[in-house]
Amino acid sequence: MKKPSRTYIIVALAAALSLGHGVRAGSSEMQSSPVPFYHESSDEPRLDQLLKEFDFSSSVSAGITEFQEMALLKNWVYSRIPYDLNYNDSELRDSIRILRRAGRKEAFICTTISTVFLQTAVSMGWTSRQVILKKRAGDEHAANDIWSNQYRKWVYMDPTWNIHIERHGVPLSMYEIRREWLRNGGRDIVYVFGAGKNEKRYTARNLPVRRNDSKIWSLIPLDHGWLAYFNEIAILGRNDFFSCCNGSGSGAWDPMYVMTVKRSWKERFRSFFKKSAGYAPKTLFYDLNRVDVHIGEQAGRRNKSVEVKLNAFGSNNYTPNFMEYLVKLNGSDWKVTGERFTWTLEPGENILRARIMNRFGVVGPVTEKRLSAEGKKPQKAIRGRGHRDDKKRSIKLKY
Repeated sequence: MKKPSRTYIIVALAAALSLGHGVRAGSSEMQSSPVPFYHESSDEPRLDQLLKEFDFSSSVSAGITEFQEMALLKNWVYSRIPYDLNYNDSELRDSIRILRRAGRKEAFICTTISTVFLQTAVSMGWTSRQVILKKRAGDEHAANDIWSNQYRKWVYMDPTWNIHIERHGVPLSMYEIRREWLRNGGRDIVYVFGAGKNEKRYTARNLPVRRNDSKIWSLIPLDHGWLAYFNEIAILGRNDFFSCCNGSGSGAWDPMYVMTVKRSWKERFRSFFKKSAGYAPKTLFYDLNRVDVHIGEQAGRRNKSVEVKLNAFGSNNYTPNFMEYLVKLNGSDWKVTGERFTWTLEPGENILRARIMNRFGVVGPVTEKRLSAEGKKPQKAIRGRGHRDDKKRSIKLKY
């Protein structure tokens, strides 16, 4: 499929906004449910500037899968930004300025490093959030999570230590990591350092781990106490740092959502920033880019067609920078469609596959429905994998 023209993108954007899928606030797009979140718009010019000036997409494109590309981006950020306890720049939220200074060997703290991962991820068409973790003793750490179309969930990414966490080969979210820590101290997880040729894997038996390629590893090595950072979890409700904050952190801390869960039948976690009610994990770890497929009544001559409605927005789902729906009917090619259409059935079993494409050219995970021409009810949706586009933003679909 060819890359859509800019005129087509603008028309599709206007159509999406007219449907009420998102509220534009300046250059941001506001998601209203299940909690407010401000997404950076693909129209933000500094996203393209960030891509062109630092060319990290050439390193990222070496990944075969979407998640390998995300891990390569984390590795790239780690390799570009020296770490030190530079609290003077902890409020800096402009990755272009940060990377220019890092090129002059200036060092930064975790909050600044996680900002760079967030904005570079957004420029690639992915959705990343900045998160704050806190130990019971009070030590805090800033990192990221990112939505994976491939795994259909949020995944924890730590560009400061250059690690993500896996169990049985599947990357974990912050909430899943926290459960592993509380369940057995993280005995079954794997700490995955780097990506590609640089990848190293450490288990609980390898701890403590010390490395000499970043100051963070000498100051705070990876040990059995590291997982205690997941004692409390807070998520910033925006990734529009270019639009909202003029590169400073003054506006980036609002809104902020603290995850509240039961550690025991009588104990709940409280916010470490303000006295307020927390948010359940289901509320904070909502879906992105999912297409719900609704099959209507059979119609047409001899009931050989049905009405189909597609929806990429719901009470626990949202599609940032939405552009269009793609469908694949039986053995046909992927085609652009509206949110409603008539599906003409063929004799025997019929298969409908649907996914979204956002304005960066990134496609979401596949939802599948099966329907018999004899009129049987469709089966439950089968979840598939999504894959993002290459650095030129042409579409690369993988099955």
